[in-house]
Amino acid sequence: MTAGRRRQALAAIGRDLIARDGGPAERRAKALLHSLSGTALPPVALNHLRDVPDWLRLPRAALQALAQRVALLSMAPALAATIDGALLGAHARVAGEDALDWAITRAGKVPGGGLPPIEASRLTRRGTALMRMGLPAPLRDLVGPEAEPIDCSAALVKFCLAETLAGARAA
Repeated sequence: MTAGRRRQALAAIGRDLIARDGGPAERRAKALLHSLSGTALPPVALNHLRDVPDWLRLPRAALQALAQRVALLSMAPALAATIDGALLGAHARVAGEDALDWAITRAGKVPGGGLPPIEASRLTRRGTALMRMGLPAPLRDLVGPEAEPIDCSAALVKFCLAETLAGARAA
C-alpha cells in the first residue's frame, strides 16, 4: 500500500469516527462538559487509528445493537437456565427476540459460565462496557465513556466480541 493510500485509509477511519459522534456542535458540547467536569478525554493520535476495528466505525444504532448482542451473549448461560419469563421478555423487547434466541443457542460456548443477568434497561451499557474492554487503552474512550464498570475475564470479552461479530457477518 502506498503512503497516499495509507493516509486515505486513516482519513476514512477518522471521518467515520467523527460522523458517529454527531455534528460539530454536539462534539464541542461534549468536550466542554468533559472539560468542566475535569474528565477531559485525551485526543486519539493518528497512529491509534490503525488499531480501530471495523465495528467501531459503525453508526450509533448499529453499535447499540451490537452492544446489546454482546451483553446478551455474556449472560447467555444464565438466560438459558432461567424460567423467568418476565426477564426473558424484557430482554427480547429491548434487543429483539432473534438476538435473545441467538445468544441462548450459544450459552454452552460462553467461557467461565458468563456473567449474571441484569435488567434489560442496562443491556446496552453492559455491552458497551464489554466492547470497551476489548479495545486497546487509547481507543476505549471512543466507545461510550458512560458504560458501566464491569469485572470479567479477558477471555469472556474476547469470546463475546468475536462471536457477536461473526454472527453479525453471517446475518
